[in-house]
Amino acid sequence: RFTLEDDITRVLDIDEMLDDLMYLIGDSPEKPTEDDMINTIIGIKSILNIRHSKMWNTFEQLVKNGTIDDAHRRHTETQTN
Repeated sequence: RFTLEDDITRVLDIDEMLDDLMYLIGDSPEKPTEDDMINTIIGIKSILNIRHSKMWNTFEQLVKNGTIDDAHRRHTETQTN
């Protein structure tokens, strides 16, 4: 469960990547080319996609092994018992 929480946090934590991008664009002594900026953005998108995929795989594994289950099913089962 904590792995899923860590994965969710990593997907949502893009602040540092954006700080690095802002440095590249605004404060770096070597001004980036348009290609440099586009490649950096493509890299950020790629990392976010990987993080999302990892998070989703963790979630599916937790559902598969029963750590997380369908709340609706649990609610229905408790009402019928």
